Parts: sequence; structure tokens; C-alpha cells
Amino acid sequence: MNEKTPHEVALASLEKKLHLVRDLTTAVAKGYKTGLYLYGTGGVGKSFTVLRHLESLDVSHQLYNSRMTAKGLFLTLKNAPDAIHVMEDMERLTKDPDAQGVLRSGLWSQPGHDRVVTWTTATEGAQRFVFRGGLILISNRPLADLPELRALATRIEVHRLEISDVELTALMRDLAGKGHRVLDKLLIGAEECLRVTEHLLKECRSAGCPLDLRLQQKAFQTYLQFAADCSVSHWEDLVAASVREATCHFRHELNTNSQEAKRANRRNVVREIIASATDAKEQERCYTEKTGASRADFYRRKHEVESGEFDEDDAH
Repeated sequence: MNEKTPHEVALASLEKKLHLVRDLTTAVAKGYKTGLYLYGTGGVGKSFTVLRHLESLDVSHQLYNSRMTAKGLFLTLKNAPDAIHVMEDMERLTKDPDAQGVLRSGLWSQPGHDRVVTWTTATEGAQRFVFRGGLILISNRPLADLPELRALATRIEVHRLEISDVELTALMRDLAGKGHRVLDKLLIGAEECLRVTEHLLKECRSAGCPLDLRLQQKAFQTYLQFAADCSVSHWEDLVAASVREATCHFRHELNTNSQEAKRANRRNVVREIIASATDAKEQERCYTEKTGASRADFYRRKHEVESGEFDEDDAH
């Protein structure tokens, strides 16, 4: 019996995680659960996995992103009370007390009772409807630690999709091996896609930039621009510049976090590095490149990871 290659092992590990996301999505689509809050690092395919699976199930669903007010949420659910509503990157909704009330009412009721959602104002009076559909909220951030949101979390499934660099690398190579298509038209062949992807991976390692499927799509678009003779710069230089800018953005985000949030982020970086590199010197190098922190900080965070004390907190 042939042993699996590291690439196959990583893909199998990733697929197991994505199967879990699909099962949680199915639970909402089929009415076994009323809602799902799915979160994790950006650019790892959360929305793609959920939306593609809803399409495969052939269930009525609607996608919303950017901004929505509490009243907008009420009307959205009222106008399609049997649909699955997917809210992407709409963290403000969970922080709005009025929207929290709508979410709680739409996602839970006493056993044997309908999920009745109401909205009452002095000018319009009382409005009410029964919500029978489901809600899937997709975010890069966990639910905030507020009593109101803890009440929401008890009503639905909350799941963190955590994908390691090794798994994401395998996924990016697997996608590249299928070529780049737009509207089912093959624009870049598999061999060229793999060349672009390997260059992107090399630049990400060099700059300490987190892997991101959106970076891969941007790299393919850059290659198409170059191939059409619409750029003076070589596609490799354009991809490298895009990675450097993404790295600066990533480090800025880390710098705006609280000290404990920074430590939690860095512990998760350590976990990814330990899973992908066994050599101590290579682990140090990867850590300093990814975080900009010192060698001593690496060993402090590594000690915290090995203690297991923060595993539960970092997973939320």
C-alpha cells in the first residue's frame, strides 16, 4: 500500500476541516440548526466553501455583505422568512443592540413555539413575522465577549476554521493544477498557474506574509495583464510588490490589537510553524519573518503553546 505524499496528507487534513464546515452548513440549510457563526483568518475559503455547498444543496439562499442596519436586518428576514441568509463580514450587526435582539429572536424560540421576530416604533407601530429560515454569519473575528453575544452563541453553532500554512499551500497548488478559469473559460493553463503559484509562495515566505487565496487570484490576474502586454513591469515583480504591501497590512493589523490579542495571534503563528518546520533555526526564522518579533519572543510564545494553558482561549 502506497504511503501518501506530504501534499496528499495536507489536502486530506484540509478536506476533513472543510467537510465539517459543509456539515454545519447543511445543518442550517436542512433546518436541523437555525444558525452558524463561522470565523477564521481571511482568505482561506470560508465564504467560497459555504456558498458553493449551498448551491450544491439547491436551497434558497441570499448573500449580504458590507453594511446592514438593525431595521434592515428585520426587513431582510421578513421579506424572505424561509431562506438561508448569508451575512459576510458584517461584524457591526453583532455589535448593534437592536440587531442583537433581532438575531436572538430569529435564531431561537421556546420548544414548540414559532420563532417570532418583532419590531415596534412609535410611527409604524408593531410589526411581527415568523422566521423559519436560517442565518450563516461569516467573519474574520470571533464573537465579542459580551453577555448579549454569549446568549447568541448558545443559540447557534459557532465554529472557527483554522487552516495551517501547510494545508493552505497544498490547496493553492491543487487549485493551480486545475488552471485558472473565469466563467468556465480556461484563461491560464495548469503549468503556468503552478509557476505563478510557486513564485507567490516563495515571495510570501521571503516577506513573512500569511498565505491567502485572494493573493493567488490577484497573482493570476497580474499574470494575465502581463501576458496581454499591458504592463511594463514583469509579472514576477508585480506579484512581489503585491505581497510586500499585503505583509505591511498584516503587520499593521497586528499592531492595532491589544497586547493579549497580539500574544494569542503569535501563539497561533507558532503552532503553524511547529506543524510545518522541525528545525529550530528554521522555526525562529519563520517566526521573526511572519511577526517581526524577536527570537526571545518566539521562545516565550513557544513555551506558552507547549504548556497547553492557552489552547482553549486561542481557539475562540
